[in-house]
Amino acid sequence: MSAVMMGEQGELWPSVTETDKLKTRKLLENYMKDKQMVLAFSRKSNLPEQMQKVYQAKKDEVEIIELALNLIQDDQIKRVIEHRFFKLRRYTDTVMFYSGCMSNSTVDRYIDKGIAAIADSLKLWGII
Repeated sequence: MSAVMMGEQGELWPSVTETDKLKTRKLLENYMKDKQMVLAFSRKSNLPEQMQKVYQAKKDEVEIIELALNLIQDDQIKRVIEHRFFKLRRYTDTVMFYSGCMSNSTVDRYIDKGIAAIADSLKLWGII
């Protein structure tokens, strides 16, 4: 049985690059706005065709991001990512919230690891 090799380095699944993490960060930063749009559109009974297309695309995007978040194995990393991106908190609010139990550099590291984990899923699924 042979494995199909993909990616620049010949690995089975391509590694997450800095560009992938930047794209993922942008998706996460837009998550709450997109979720609010999906909720608003879902309340409308008759959407014009263009709005229906936008609604379906954003709905799919929100669901995929939520699925990728739920696949993060480390609960602390998942909580930091949820606090930072899914509860519409600014970076400084997140650092302050966790200041009693972890250092700023740990929060930074957890955010980076969380973004990388989500990017890994999104890349595997062909989203980014």
